[in-house]
Amino acid sequence: MAGIQGQNVSLRYLCIDRGEVSTRFSEADADAVLHGLPVRKPPTYKGQRNYPGLFWAATTKSFLIYESLLELDCLWLKDFDPAVEWIATQPFEMTGRCAGRDRRHVPDIMLRSTSGLIRVVDVKPVRRLEDPDTAAVFQWTSDVCAARGWNYDVWFGASPALLRNTKFLGAARRHPLVNTGELTTLLVDFVDGRSVGETVVAFKGRCGNEYRVRTALLHLLWRGVLAFDMESPLTDGTILFLGYGELDVNNV
Repeated sequence: MAGIQGQNVSLRYLCIDRGEVSTRFSEADADAVLHGLPVRKPPTYKGQRNYPGLFWAATTKSFLIYESLLELDCLWLKDFDPAVEWIATQPFEMTGRCAGRDRRHVPDIMLRSTSGLIRVVDVKPVRRLEDPDTAAVFQWTSDVCAARGWNYDVWFGASPALLRNTKFLGAARRHPLVNTGELTTLLVDFVDGRSVGETVVAFKGRCGNEYRVRTALLHLLWRGVLAFDMESPLTDGTILFLGYGELDVNNV
């Protein structure tokens, strides 16, 4: 297919200090694209069927544009993922030939992992793949990203339980809501396999009160330092265990 190696595919992005930049896809500076501005803003008008808006991401400590509630769900999970280091939305426009036609496509999300890997994500309901034109654009995007060394996914959604728990934990994702000393105390003396209720009872005297312990627990769960079965409701009976996330107390 023409342009698979990125030589015949152009990439346009908006650089904060240089304005609009156009280059070959194969030569694009991933870091500059990630830290650029959205190349388009979703329109708002009376009677529209999608719900665009702004999402505050703890990962970037900034607002990110989203075009639909499904995209908002995806952003919640990416913001929650401790392996994600940076998030950009509407990051670039790619232009080239696909299936005998000139195409323009703006992916929904671009991510950089803590290991430095780049991932491009399109967010669409699974039924949209039944449309041959949509499927062709996704395949084209996947091929071009692969040639560039970037990963590519189409995200269709997640379980309601996972999304509910993620959004609930998000209540304590902002650093100003928690105290460094309380987080350190919980981490140093945390007992793996103890329930939420047992943990609160064990620490509420040392951290001031029950509310402060629960807030610290939610923040540690958001950061992935502590974990639980995200497919089950979070209650006082929920069993907690150590996760794989990291906590930088200097930023708390």
